[in-house]
Amino acid sequence: MWFDAPPTATTGQPWALYDAAGRLLRSGNDPPDRWPTADAAEAVVGAASVRIAVVVLPPLPATRLRAAASFAVEDQVAGVPGTQHLAVSGQAPDGSARVLIVEHDLVRDVLALPAAVAGLPTWGRVLAEPELAPVDDAWHWCADEASDGRAFVRFADGSAIAIAPPDAGALPIELQRLVERRQPAPESIAVHASVPDALLAQWSAATGIRFVARPAWRWAERPPDAFLTATDLRQGDLAPAAAARAPARSRLWRPALAIGVAALALHVGATIAEWAWLRIDAVRDAEAWRTLATDAGVAVDETTDARAALARRFAELRHANGLAAPGDALPLLARAAPVLSRLPRGALKSASYAGGAWTVELGGLEAEALRDFDTGMKAAGLPALIARAGGGVRARFGAAGS
Repeated sequence: MWFDAPPTATTGQPWALYDAAGRLLRSGNDPPDRWPTADAAEAVVGAASVRIAVVVLPPLPATRLRAAASFAVEDQVAGVPGTQHLAVSGQAPDGSARVLIVEHDLVRDVLALPAAVAGLPTWGRVLAEPELAPVDDAWHWCADEASDGRAFVRFADGSAIAIAPPDAGALPIELQRLVERRQPAPESIAVHASVPDALLAQWSAATGIRFVARPAWRWAERPPDAFLTATDLRQGDLAPAAAARAPARSRLWRPALAIGVAALALHVGATIAEWAWLRIDAVRDAEAWRTLATDAGVAVDETTDARAALARRFAELRHANGLAAPGDALPLLARAAPVLSRLPRGALKSASYAGGAWTVELGGLEAEALRDFDTGMKAAGLPALIARAGGGVRARFGAAGS
């Protein structure tokens, strides 16, 4: 079953039925009480509510991986505070792991649906739609024409981001930015949508990247292996409750307690060691930035943010030569303008610039409009800090992100 918004017992949702071998039998769109009967069920969260980041970490036990990966992407989780749920894949031999960033309330409500619908089995797994897309040397631009024109791009490293679907005109500005910023650029982009060959050739000529036609994206038609290798989103506070254990016999109580105490001690020791390593790594990074700043002739000390000092010096040199710096008001606003222009009419109430960042006051936005704004700002390389203020929304972008 596929979900792009919190479900209810009466809301129609796309569904697909498979046989024991994973072959698609039929699909449809109905309320939960009209879904076909099945022995097991899995939920798929739509790509519009999902972002996938990739981090590289030292070898870690599975019990420690989620905490370390969450720490590694902490500065990338921009959005409405307290609404993001993180799930982490297994770690690859090179130390990389995929971090899935999903709307917390959506996953929570999907997990609660079986309790509200008689006869609906508990979800065996909850998956993210972008994880069903291929991972190879190409980028995969996937647009499901049956889902209100929503689309996403999955990159060669396994990361993914929601983006505008193909249309009959120029490439979406978000995809142009991604092509410019992500290096190395792909040799080809597979377009899973109904796009004329002439338009693919036009895009190829404009970017120097080969655009290749692929069948339109259908999540339900992905092969069984795509579902089997996808990451289960039921992690952290949304993990399934552990099955109740039978009462232990009295003669086993003391050894069990001793084992529990030993496990707790190992857990605490491992946690302290892991965070110590992360702090040491942060100190090394700070020292590297201070060395770089000193070599560049920028005076810094132990209390100075060397990276920020270099950015300020770069801006000063640009200004001294009559050029704009990346953190100046107009360059930042120009990068954000395509996203701001897509806001509903009258949503932008005010905008002010100070300290290398813009602060915009937005009127009361629907959840979907706020998601689109957040996604667009990330694609433009300007992840925004967003907070609700009174009856509206306040967003700040720029500064370190510029």
